[in-house]
Amino acid sequence: MNMRFEKYDYRDGHHRYCMLSLSRTLFGDWCVERASGPIGASGGNQKRYYFASHAEAMQLFETTRDRQVKHGFVPIPVQMGLF
Repeated sequence: MNMRFEKYDYRDGHHRYCMLSLSRTLFGDWCVERASGPIGASGGNQKRYYFASHAEAMQLFETTRDRQVKHGFVPIPVQMGLF
């Protein structure tokens, strides 16, 4: 599952993004990956969290998604490319 969020602050002129990803690892664990930073500029960060169960990973994914929306980020449709 992948979600992309963007936020444009008109007052300061900052354009930011946030990518959330929920996937299964090669060893059967679940990984929630969060990447964020400014659009069109250098910088940003990336964090990964690993869980043994899908329920724990989904809880963090939904909590992070709700927090981003609360802070003014808007979900952007993401189309996954084919291999």
